[in-house]
Amino acid sequence: MKRVLAALAALLLTISFISIPAEAVDIDEVRAVIDSIPENWPEGPSIGAKNAVLMDAETGEILYAKNALDAAYPASTTKLMTALLTLEQAGLNDIVDFSFQAINIPSNSSYIGMRRGEQMVLKECLYGLLLPSANEVANALAEHVSGSIGLFVKEMNVRAFELGCVNTVFQNANGLHHVSHYTCAYDLALVMKACIANPAFLEISSAQSYVHHSDELLPKDIPMVNTNKMIRPASEYYNADVICGKTGHTDESGHNLVSYAERNGTKLIAVVLGCADGNEYVSTQSLFDYGFNYFNQMLPADFDQSLDMEAAYTSSPLQVPTPGLSLLHLDSSERILVPAGVTYDMLEKKTEKTDDGITLTYIYEGYPLGSVHLSYQDPVPADFYEVDEKTVAKAPTVATLAILDGRLLLLLGGLTALCILVILLIKYIFLPRTQKRPEMKINLTKK
Repeated sequence: MKRVLAALAALLLTISFISIPAEAVDIDEVRAVIDSIPENWPEGPSIGAKNAVLMDAETGEILYAKNALDAAYPASTTKLMTALLTLEQAGLNDIVDFSFQAINIPSNSSYIGMRRGEQMVLKECLYGLLLPSANEVANALAEHVSGSIGLFVKEMNVRAFELGCVNTVFQNANGLHHVSHYTCAYDLALVMKACIANPAFLEISSAQSYVHHSDELLPKDIPMVNTNKMIRPASEYYNADVICGKTGHTDESGHNLVSYAERNGTKLIAVVLGCADGNEYVSTQSLFDYGFNYFNQMLPADFDQSLDMEAAYTSSPLQVPTPGLSLLHLDSSERILVPAGVTYDMLEKKTEKTDDGITLTYIYEGYPLGSVHLSYQDPVPADFYEVDEKTVAKAPTVATLAILDGRLLLLLGGLTALCILVILLIKYIFLPRTQKRPEMKINLTKK
C-alpha cells in the first residue's frame, strides 16, 4: 500500500510540473466581445462583403465586424496558414520535391507549371504560393513539411486551434473548394496576425513580382506576379498603406481578400469574404480608411509609468519593505487604439498578475481596447532594501527580491514535495524491508 502511495506521490509531483495548455477559445466568448462594442462607437462603413473584420494587428482589438464569426469558404486565403506552418517548420533553403500527387490539380486552377520530379528551393516555392497562388506548390510544401498532405492538414487545424480560431476546419492546403473546408473572417485575421510576425513572410508576400531564373536545380524561367492589386502601383486599386495581402476566389466563395496595412505607426488587418469581383478591394479600402481616420493611437506609458508594489501585491501574505516603491514599469513602446475623441480619463483599467509582471487591460464603456504589460524593473533600485534607518539598512544580496512575488515560496514547496518523494522512494522501494521477529509464545502452564 505504501508503495502505491509513493507512486501516486511521484505521479502528482510530475503532473504539477507539466504545463497545461490554455483552454480553447469559445466562439460565444468572441461573439460576446463583439456584441459589447459600445453604441457610441464610430459608425462603420457600408461594404459589399458578406463577412468582414477590421483588427488592430498588434493588440487584436476588433474595430469593425460584419458576420465576422459566420462560416465561409476561404478559397486561396487558406494559403496563409500553409505559409505560416511552412515558415515555422522548414528552412528557406530546403529543396522541395514535386510529386505526382502534388501536381495533380484541376487544370483551370492557379499554378506555376511545375512537373512531376522537379525541384525548387523552398523560399521560391513561397513566392509561388503567395504571389500567383499556385496550388501545386501548396501541395508540395505540405508534403515537404509533414510527409503527406493529410498529415499537414491535421497540423493546420491544430495550429488554428492554438491561434484561438473559433470556426475553422481545413481539408486541404491550397483552398480548392471542399464543402467541409471553411473558416471565418475573424479566424483569418488571427492567422494573418501570426504571419506578419515573420519577416520572411512580409518580404515575400509584399513583392509585386518574382522570377525564378533557369538554374541547375530547375532549368526553366518561371515569372510570378502578385494577384493582390492593392500593392501594384499601376492598378486602380493601389493603396500605398497596404503592405501585403492574400487573395482567394472560387465560384462558391466569391472574391476574398486578407490585407495588412500601416499608416503613421497604426497597423491594421482587414478581412473581406464573399465579395463580387473587384469589390474585395473597394471594401478593404473602406475598412482601412475607417480604421485610420476614426481611431487614434494612445501610448499608455505617457499616463501609467508604473504600478506601485502595494497595488501589485495586495494578495501577498509577505510584508513588503517599501510598498510605495515601484518595481514594475510599463513598456513605453506598447500602445492601444482608441476611438477619436476618447481620452485617457475615460478608460477603466483591469490588472492581472502574470509570471513576469502584470497585464494591464484598458476598457472603454465595457469594451476591451487592448492590453499592455508591466514588467519587473531591472536592475533593482539600490535603496529598495532600506526598511528602517534604525534596523536593517540593506539586504545582503539582490536575490532576496525573489520573495516579493511569492516565487520563492513556490520553489520551496516544490523542493519540499520532491524531498518527501525521495524519502518515500528510498524507504519503501529501494531499501529492503526489515523482517519482523516471530512472536514468542510462553507456556505458563505448570508441569
